[in-house]
Amino acid sequence: MGIFGALTTAVTGLRAQSFALERISDNIANSQTTGYKRSDASFADFVPDSPSRQQALGVVNAFSRPTNTIQGDIANSEVSTHIAVNGDGYFIIADQTDTIDGLPVFGSEDLYTRRGDFEFDQNGFLVNAAGYFLKGLPIDPATGNPSGSSPTTIRVSNDFLPATATTEIDYRANLADYPLTANANQTIPGSELLNPASFAVDPTVGGAGYIQANQATIFVDQSIAGGAITTFDQAGASVNVQYRWAKTDGPVTRPVHAGGAVGNAADLAAGMGGTYNDGTNTSDGVTITVGGTAYNFTIGTGVGEVNTLTALTNAINGTATLSSALTASDDGTSLTLTGDDYATPFTISGDADALTGLGLTANTFSPGSATTDTWNLFYLTDSVATGTTAAWQNIGVDYTFAANGQLSPAVTSSTITGLTVNGINLGDITLDHGANGITQFADPNGVAKVTDINQDGFAAGELVGISVSEDGRVVASYTNGRAVDLAEISLASFNGDGGLAKTDGGAFRATPASGAPIIGSLGSVVGSALEGSNTDIADEFTKLIVTQQAYAANTRIISTADEMVQEALNMVR
Repeated sequence: MGIFGALTTAVTGLRAQSFALERISDNIANSQTTGYKRSDASFADFVPDSPSRQQALGVVNAFSRPTNTIQGDIANSEVSTHIAVNGDGYFIIADQTDTIDGLPVFGSEDLYTRRGDFEFDQNGFLVNAAGYFLKGLPIDPATGNPSGSSPTTIRVSNDFLPATATTEIDYRANLADYPLTANANQTIPGSELLNPASFAVDPTVGGAGYIQANQATIFVDQSIAGGAITTFDQAGASVNVQYRWAKTDGPVTRPVHAGGAVGNAADLAAGMGGTYNDGTNTSDGVTITVGGTAYNFTIGTGVGEVNTLTALTNAINGTATLSSALTASDDGTSLTLTGDDYATPFTISGDADALTGLGLTANTFSPGSATTDTWNLFYLTDSVATGTTAAWQNIGVDYTFAANGQLSPAVTSSTITGLTVNGINLGDITLDHGANGITQFADPNGVAKVTDINQDGFAAGELVGISVSEDGRVVASYTNGRAVDLAEISLASFNGDGGLAKTDGGAFRATPASGAPIIGSLGSVVGSALEGSNTDIADEFTKLIVTQQAYAANTRIISTADEMVQEALNMVR
């Protein structure tokens, strides 16, 4: 083809470089476009079939080469609904085709984009600046999981969040091994404990015990910081419930004191919260009655005749001592009472559980080494109670601790039947403690400390804001402090990203070359962020120089070919 073939090839070269210049121009123009993916020019030569030793010249064609898999820089945004894709994937969007009754109508075809500058329109839809509507999967409020498998357009309502009644409270706490209550005195064993005999109604009676308003000060130093919680009844009314603890000795009899050293058997009885028999009973011993139950202290047969009351009194005063402390296994066991004038076996009888750990020392009557403690949990049933009105209600569960500070038996949950606060009945409320949620370890401040307290109920709330969480969910925030997941933003991926067809506004269509969309991708959604254009201005200017030089070189080929044709024409003159 000769000179004319060179002209033709040079013309295709000009056309190819012009095509490349278009790509460069488009890339530079969209260098600030959110989510824009630049297009590079790719060249290919086309040659006719000919022998290799006489290869005919061909022409050059230019093609666009997409860069859909190359990510742009991700920058923070002050708009909470702006989102970006970090890694592989595209937002699924819908295009509005019509409007009916003021609401948009969408086409049946899904589109895809990396442009995440979504904001709410007047109808509550999330729309980006190019006019596309974001799609996602609605969240099932009961399970918290995405519902369905086909993404739909995300729309947020301004409706109030209705109130939900409280049915369960997560409650975990550590109770001080030695609580510094109002009457606690380290020099007086048992002074930190609750004495049921001091109350008109025994507060330790499960479910029925309570603290009167005029006795509530006993609990002042045992109130739990953070132990107040707002619960809600079926009508959505909120009431404040405060939990407080009281410690008794449970099966371990309290230490008994009367102003320091115990003086006589009368003090022994008083310290046990009971009454004293002066020793004229039929068994010729001392009887102490506690809660209607009589406990007898008698002298067994031994060396010498002694008066039981005198022996016991002198033992307490220090004239005589017991040879060892009594334990649960010592019920009915004879122990030797020793002293200057006494060498008499001393036998204790009665309820072994109530007498566990009793012992006599030189000048005090104490439980020796207590191995268990029992606590009761009370809630404030009437915050305005006065006088003898019930203020604090026992929930009806004994929390008994072993020496290691763990509950024995374990209490993983407790149900408060008909919890009533200030006249509002909240129904049955479950306290969920979990495994080892309530412990009794030493605390330097001597208080009970809550480690976890929250409930499933909440008051009605008004929508105050929408944001996107780290796991790609649209979250609504309400005035009641609740945050509710509304939808999960869906991402789609393609096996052939380069085969996507570009359309207006940074959107793409699926094609046979791209393959069908795959819902779910390896990428993640980043909230309050935007992905920028992947155009590099410096790189584009470099390509611009190369393209300009190549274009100029092709024009030189045409000029040279033209001169050669002129020379050929001049030959015939």
